[in-house]
Amino acid sequence: MGLFFFKKLSREDKILLNNLKLILDFKPKNLELYKLVFTHSSVRTNTKNKLENNERLEFVGDAVIGLIVTDILYKKFPKADEGKLSVLRASIISRQSLNSLGESLGLNKLVEHRITSGNVVKNLSGNSLEAIIAAVYFDKGYKKAKKFVETIIYKNFNLNKLLKENKDYKSKLLQLIQKFKLNIDFNTYENIEVNEKNQHFLCELCLGNQFLAEGKGWTKKEAEQKAAKYALKKLNHLRLD
Repeated sequence: MGLFFFKKLSREDKILLNNLKLILDFKPKNLELYKLVFTHSSVRTNTKNKLENNERLEFVGDAVIGLIVTDILYKKFPKADEGKLSVLRASIISRQSLNSLGESLGLNKLVEHRITSGNVVKNLSGNSLEAIIAAVYFDKGYKKAKKFVETIIYKNFNLNKLLKENKDYKSKLLQLIQKFKLNIDFNTYENIEVNEKNQHFLCELCLGNQFLAEGKGWTKKEAEQKAAKYALKKLNHLRLD
């Protein structure tokens, strides 16, 4: 008869396991995988040519949540066209939305990270949400990951209401551009002003050769959303319906 040796969990591992049970509503198998979820690149980057942070998990989680949300919306709204589904999906998985969902799960409180002078850790909650979704996908498979995402989505969104009052401003603006054949240019670039310490993104929108609106944000996506929001207000005489 073979002997089986089980690794005794440390106090930190037990705390992490209990937190994961509360967040996921199931007991994870691969605890080491979930440790990476809560390890930001500002703490650990590369050891012996092996990445020891959550960036690769974020990469996978971004794709997995996109697929799952697409699956949910496709089945829930069989009469909605591709345009409406795209706008709704973009709203749900926007960076602002993912940050909010991550915070609602308390993920930002669990991520080990380091803040240094002049360094702002951006989108900590949203990135860790993507990472934990990837961890569930690798640890338990697609069905379990889908159930986890579905629970979060239905707990935090009224999808029927969201479909009617979608707030993905860039998607709405792009629909408007397509419908009325407008010539609007998005010019987004990194920028830092004299009285600021941290770099941000600035998006300028021009209608033809005329300035239309601008938006500023910590990410390119955020800046473009804000610029699109202001542009839509100026173009409110045009209607999509």
